[in-house]
Amino acid sequence: MTTKSAAMSFSGLQSQRKKTNWPLLIGAILVGFMAFLAILGPSFAPQNPMKENYALKVNDKIRVPPYPAFEVPGYFLGTDQYGRDLLSRILWAVRPTMIMVVTVAGVRLILGLVLGMIIGWSEGSKSRLLESLLSTALSIPVLIAALIGIFMAGIDRGLWAFIFGLGLTGWAETARMVSEQTRMIKSQTFIEAARALGASDRRILYSHVLRQIMSLLWMLLAFEISSTLLVSAELGFLGYFIGGGIWVEISDFNAVNVEGLPELGQMISSSLVKITDPSTLIIVGSVIGIGVLGFNLLGEGLRLRLSQEWLRGRRRFRFLSEAAEEWFEERLLRPALFWIESHRTALSVATVILIILSGSWLAFKALFIKPLAASESTFITSGSQPLWATDRHDPYGTLWVPVSLDSEPKVIWNIPLANGTVGRPSVKEDGTIFVLSKAKELLAISPDGQMIWKAPLDEIPVGAPALDATGRIIVADAKGYVTVFDENGNRLWHVLASNGREATSGPLVDAKGNIYLTAVDTVAALSPDGTSLWRTKAADTYLEEPPRLSPDQSLIFLKNSAIQTDTGSLKTIEIAPPQELLFTDPTFFSGANGLNYYRLGHEIIGWHFEGADLIIDSRQTWVHEGTVLLLPYDQGVTKGGLTWFYYTMFGVDTRMIWLDAQSRVIGNYSFQNPNPKLIAIGEKGEAILCGSVTVRVNCINIAPGAKQPTWNISIESPAPLLGGAMIPGRLYLTLDDGLYALEAQEK
Repeated sequence: MTTKSAAMSFSGLQSQRKKTNWPLLIGAILVGFMAFLAILGPSFAPQNPMKENYALKVNDKIRVPPYPAFEVPGYFLGTDQYGRDLLSRILWAVRPTMIMVVTVAGVRLILGLVLGMIIGWSEGSKSRLLESLLSTALSIPVLIAALIGIFMAGIDRGLWAFIFGLGLTGWAETARMVSEQTRMIKSQTFIEAARALGASDRRILYSHVLRQIMSLLWMLLAFEISSTLLVSAELGFLGYFIGGGIWVEISDFNAVNVEGLPELGQMISSSLVKITDPSTLIIVGSVIGIGVLGFNLLGEGLRLRLSQEWLRGRRRFRFLSEAAEEWFEERLLRPALFWIESHRTALSVATVILIILSGSWLAFKALFIKPLAASESTFITSGSQPLWATDRHDPYGTLWVPVSLDSEPKVIWNIPLANGTVGRPSVKEDGTIFVLSKAKELLAISPDGQMIWKAPLDEIPVGAPALDATGRIIVADAKGYVTVFDENGNRLWHVLASNGREATSGPLVDAKGNIYLTAVDTVAALSPDGTSLWRTKAADTYLEEPPRLSPDQSLIFLKNSAIQTDTGSLKTIEIAPPQELLFTDPTFFSGANGLNYYRLGHEIIGWHFEGADLIIDSRQTWVHEGTVLLLPYDQGVTKGGLTWFYYTMFGVDTRMIWLDAQSRVIGNYSFQNPNPKLIAIGEKGEAILCGSVTVRVNCINIAPGAKQPTWNISIESPAPLLGGAMIPGRLYLTLDDGLYALEAQEK
């Protein structure tokens, strides 16, 4: 082979290599990877992205977060500073981020296209004015404009704030390119011919100019998405991200930004915990970098594909033989292209509709918050139900009542008790109130405040009296005895329930009439006639809270123990591995919606059994750091599915936190009263809170998300608050000096 022929052969091979559009190929792969994560990523998440872990075993040692990558089983990429699985959070975060950037990029592209065509088509002084405005928009940094726009719109508006902020000047680059293309097309002969035939400017722009520019739109869209993703990462690093609009004040001039479900901007804002350990920042930044690089390469590849140099003299399908390519062109491609050209308008409309519907569906799935609708209760009931049956309203311990007290109540009567009261009151279905006294008495009081009868007790009672469906009143005392009275105050029986140990909670009654109570660390069960059924040790510590029934009444919950009601044997329910239970105060409880729940630290986990298999239904938590110091004192789920946490301790800030179905904090209220008590959770999820303040007791009704209470009242009394009960139209409070009845006033 001669030198010349060899050179020609080398030149041909080099030309062949140039025809491989590597940017388009690599960009399509990276963009496809990001699209895959956005659509299916959450289904591959190995952990709950909101679950926090504060004590995990690493190399046989208990360590605190963040946990490094590749060292903790089940946490491949390690965790963030709160112990949340980084891989799971990334898989969940890509979808809302991509929805946001694609939506914003689409808006910027449309604005740039319309304004660019107007600027490019205009002439004279109008053209110069519009060009000046475009140059001004280009001179303003997009990040600065976005910060101003988001501030003006309000970050609490979520996606709309980002559309406004990033769209303020983000359209300018696209408008510049479109205006230049419009000017070039405007000077073409076919435009002059269209004018000569009488076509209007609007007709020419729509039918001729737009058609010529349409081929650029996919390239411009790819570049817009890349630019938007990069700016959104910069905004996230500065603390501006979707869902970042809720700020919680924890002290004067000190507030924290509450995070919800993960989003890449949110993650990068909290990734750099220590300068010496930027691993989390690198991992999250790499995911964003892959997206930016992928869309940039895709845009460049589309630019090369659309260039005349690329289109000149190349085969479409080099991976096929020439004969196969010719057959494919003649039999399939050309007829398909002809059909597409003949139905271009219909296909364009169908494509736009499909894109809008797909985007709307993805946005709905990612951003929609399911309304709080009442669900069918699976609670087992029997006979008539008391208005307030036991210490925590019902034997399930929900504290939820199917009523609201919207208008401010006033004290209508009070009954002094010189020796003091014990626990909360209970209220029968006919309105009769039952109160326990330190004078070893059970008192029955009519709704108008008249004493009906008194029944003596052998010992000082404990907790609240329990009411069953037959009208009986059950009382536990400090010696571990249970005494049962009929509705007229006659003693029916009196038995020792706790085998010599003191009772530390009031009793509760199930649908069969069986009675359960806490005795220090043990749950004791009695039959309706007082026969001992079983006693089971359920804790390794002193407990003063009553047990709670599961919704189907097959289990009794006491903290982290679940006891079978028929046998008294402990049931093993492993919601989380033992190493994750450290310092989390795990607790089983029933929701007012008739479902089983488990609290692990600041996380609420829904669960149920299918046969012998434990099924996890839901997980909800929130970023509490900087807002509360301790674990929740109480928790629950309303009938509509609203999750609430109650945080309190003497001398420490008392807070009510409400979460929606997507773990978003929709309410965070600080109750600045010492000695607080949560009285009840109303029908709408509102909390009735009361606290003693020197010579008075303050009570409020605070709704989820409200900044101020619906009402705020005071009772002038120096006696400590012991508890209360809420029924339709009334609020009963037991103070150490007696019983107070408050009635809602007409508005």
